[in-house]
Amino acid sequence: MIVALLQQFGFSVASLLAAVVNYTFWILLAFIFASILFSWFPGYPSSSFMQAIYDAVKAVTNPILWPIRSRVPMLQLGGFGIDLSPIIAILGLYIARSLLFIVIEQFIQPVTG
Repeated sequence: MIVALLQQFGFSVASLLAAVVNYTFWILLAFIFASILFSWFPGYPSSSFMQAIYDAVKAVTNPILWPIRSRVPMLQLGGFGIDLSPIIAILGLYIARSLLFIVIEQFIQPVTG
């Protein structure tokens, strides 16, 4: 019923799903980049507004990054270490987005039109 309603108004279900996948990808990518920036400044922010942003970024990125961090050790270079989990997560997001676009294009678009 919803598909028929969307098609009456000129919307394509496949294009809407592709847009949702694309927006979700860019939002998660922005959160991961924000997490990288926050990791460069390890102290908690003094402002309550920045604290709320810090907590929101960590709440979104920790479920993505912690499983990777638990399996991939930090790269030790001299006296400091580089966390590779954001790089792996970004690559995984790109791969997942590409696979979802293929599924939408090959399987959903022919069915829904």
